[in-house]
Amino acid sequence: MKDGIEMSRRGFLGAAATMALAGCAAQAATSSSKDAGRSRPGLPERGEFIVKNAHVLTMDSKLGEIHGGDIHVRDGAIVAVGKNLTAPQAELVRADGMIALPGFIETHWHMWGAVARNMAGATEDTGYFYISRLLGQFFTPEDNARGVRLALAEAISSGITTVTNWSHNLLAPEYADAEIKVHREVGGRARFAYGYSRKTPPDATLPLADVARVQQQWFSDSKDKLLTLGIASRGPETNAIEIARKEWAFARAHGLPITTHMGTSMERVQKRQGIQALAKAGLLGPDLVLVHVTNHSPDDLKLLAETKTAVSLSPYTELRTGFGITPVGSFLRAGVPVSLSVDTTILCGNADMFAIMKAMQNLENGLQKSEFGITPQRVLEMATIDGARALGLADHIGSLTPGKRADLILVRTSDVNLLPFTIPANMIVQSAQPSNIAAVIVDGRFLKRDGRLTTIDVSRLARDCADTIERARKEASKEGAGKGINQLFTR
Repeated sequence: MKDGIEMSRRGFLGAAATMALAGCAAQAATSSSKDAGRSRPGLPERGEFIVKNAHVLTMDSKLGEIHGGDIHVRDGAIVAVGKNLTAPQAELVRADGMIALPGFIETHWHMWGAVARNMAGATEDTGYFYISRLLGQFFTPEDNARGVRLALAEAISSGITTVTNWSHNLLAPEYADAEIKVHREVGGRARFAYGYSRKTPPDATLPLADVARVQQQWFSDSKDKLLTLGIASRGPETNAIEIARKEWAFARAHGLPITTHMGTSMERVQKRQGIQALAKAGLLGPDLVLVHVTNHSPDDLKLLAETKTAVSLSPYTELRTGFGITPVGSFLRAGVPVSLSVDTTILCGNADMFAIMKAMQNLENGLQKSEFGITPQRVLEMATIDGARALGLADHIGSLTPGKRADLILVRTSDVNLLPFTIPANMIVQSAQPSNIAAVIVDGRFLKRDGRLTTIDVSRLARDCADTIERARKEASKEGAGKGINQLFTR
């Protein structure tokens, strides 16, 4: 096999069947939510297999690292982790010389905009906020779906097994349905955070009635927690605190976690429009993820730690937009839960969690003017178990612990950028790249194997994404929307 994964004859036949099933993925997109907990049409079967002879980074404090370790998976769950595991009916997946670890967990990503990758210009009338608003108004539900599918393709290719679809271009109810269908079709683990749109008035809440409709229609109570629902609020920095009160109350009454942008401006921090306002209103808590928070006060950090409110950090977009240098160490020292974010590839260019982890270590060491500011192991925890904690899913994912769902990746160490084999956590954070990933498994299903995605037709995806962005560009240009339009869209 090209990626070094060997399997039994039975496993080869199963993989062939998987590829055949992938062609039926479009059918899965139209299925109802009644089968949310079952094996959906077009997805690989979960089955039973043992990953053999890997260096296992369990991210479980009790199990630690296991050199020459095995991982036994059955029906989407981790049965056992250890050495010399056997199961007569299990497929053997050889992982000699590979590092096995939990899949990466991402906690804030505007996925619909993936088709506008790298389109943020260098001036205010061509920058990210301008271009995302401009193009978004010309997107159809299918365009949103194509953006989500592209983002998921890159996520799986890059070893991100859980994403947070921070969906903020929902122009009508059918946009939410279109995005959710793609998540169900592709099979990765996701939190769908129902957000606002350009049509949402500044003095209005999210369309809460439709959030309730989406919860009832699409989100049955499945044990695998493959697809979960939350809300993405504009929050008190851009809305009245009373709007936040109403949205938070609705979310908590419906058991939905909450996320909002926060701390992108020191001026708002000084005016107590952010964390202080949330604290005064009693809205902080472990069901809340605040995004960015690059600007904050010592009192803000104390409030977040006391309430166990998590933050989601995206170093590349925070630097690119001028929100500030991502202050990861200040959160960790204060005891604030930290997780990691892609944010938007319109700005950061790609969805590379390896690069994000490396940036986190280097930024903190630079801020502390010390080689020893933060360890690779600690950064790796942010990308795995801490991400699971932020999403309230640590009982299900985030570590290779028996009983949890089987979300894991296999990383080749025979590629030149990882030679020689030294310290596995350092190798993953400082040297590894998406191209080193041999396999990606989500809920016991191989979503990437032998270098190929099993539930996404990449050639068709390329055509669809090109169609969406060209049409949106032409429509925006035809409307003459903004003085920078010709500069941005002229080739």
